[in-house]
Amino acid sequence: MFRRHSKTRDLCNDAFVLATEKQQRRNWTPLILVVILVAAGFAGKEYFEAQLAPARRVIELERENATLRDELELQRMNLSVEQATRAQLEKELSQRSTELNRLSDELKFFKNAQKKP
Repeated sequence: MFRRHSKTRDLCNDAFVLATEKQQRRNWTPLILVVILVAAGFAGKEYFEAQLAPARRVIELERENATLRDELELQRMNLSVEQATRAQLEKELSQRSTELNRLSDELKFFKNAQKKP
C-alpha cells in the first residue's frame, strides 16, 4: 500500500524545467514570424514607393507645367496689350508732332506778318 508511487512523487525527483526545448522553439516562432512579416511589409512599402515616386514626380511636373503655361499666356496677353498701347501712343505722338510742326509754321508766319508793317 505504501509502496505505490504517486504521480506527484515523480515531480520531486525530476529536474525542474519550465519548458522543454521544443516548447521554447514554439514560443519564439510567432515572434520571428512577426518580425519577418514586419520587415517584408516595410520592404514592400519601400519598393512600391520607389516605383510610384517617378509617377508622383511626373504628376507634380505636369501641374507645374500647367501653372507655367497659364502664367505664360497671361504674360503674352499683357505683352499684346502693351504693344497695342505703345502703337497707339506712337500714332498719337506722330499726330501731335505733325500738329506741333504746323502750329510752329503758323507762329512763324504770324511773327513775320507782324514785323512787315
